Amino acid sequence: MSSMKIAIHGKTFAPEFDDSIKHLLKRIQELDHDPIVESGFKRVLDDRMSKARDWKSFDNPEELVGYDLLVAIGGDGTVLEAAIWVRDTEIPVLGVNTGRLGFLSNVGIEEIDLAMDAVAAGKVWFEKRLMLQVEVEGMELGDFPFALNEIAIMKRDTSSMVAVEVLRDDVFVNNYWADGLIVSTPTGSTAYSLSAGGPIVMPGSEVLCINPVAPHNLNNRPLIIPSEGNLQLIAEGRENQFLLSLDSRMFILEGGRKVQLTTAPFRLFLMNLEHQEFFSTVRAKMHWGIDPRER
Repeated sequence: MSSMKIAIHGKTFAPEFDDSIKHLLKRIQELDHDPIVESGFKRVLDDRMSKARDWKSFDNPEELVGYDLLVAIGGDGTVLEAAIWVRDTEIPVLGVNTGRLGFLSNVGIEEIDLAMDAVAAGKVWFEKRLMLQVEVEGMELGDFPFALNEIAIMKRDTSSMVAVEVLRDDVFVNNYWADGLIVSTPTGSTAYSLSAGGPIVMPGSEVLCINPVAPHNLNNRPLIIPSEGNLQLIAEGRENQFLLSLDSRMFILEGGRKVQLTTAPFRLFLMNLEHQEFFSTVRAKMHWGIDPRER
């Protein structure tokens, strides 16, 4: 196989993974003699090992144009950050997990050789994940107003609730009185939304889930809608200041401001190994099919 161009992004990891990460870096360098490493992660590596010392670093997304692969080392949160790096380039992301099994970082540390052999042989498949685009009138959301998992509007203090009015294409859906409201993608259905009682949605489904957190009215259940169209959320409440989160990025939202959600014009490409599929990950993570008497 001809040389690939590979970028590496990661989070600090436990010392017990040092040898595995060294091995991964060695395998990456077999495919790209000159890989580049995100500058914050390069400092972590330089601190712990000499392997990447003379590799170049990157600290803005433009530097990744023309790359073939971004390897994200960490957990699912690292893959969320990887989405910010690759943006709309369609550079696929391969998540290598240095913690508990992830839904996005689905290559275990013990599968590094398997994964790099598959990448070298082209025995991989790509999954396109839809993302949400967020606009708030009169508010700056930084240079990446997109979310892969969910956007959420939450109350800021412990006492009062938030009332979120939801419209879809200008048609009134509901007014949710709750601790907060989550709008999740299929990718995010196994994240925060799941903790709030939402359904598991198979990736690749072009739907969104509207899910209230601790609703005041117990008849308010999660609602699945097609992903096309325009969602409008307007939060009101005694406090009049709320938290707006795009995945793990937080903003202060003034009450009464319209939050507009549409699907992003691009998709995140995840690289998967041939044997990987969603249901086996769900079964492993959720302990499905295990007889409770044998646990």
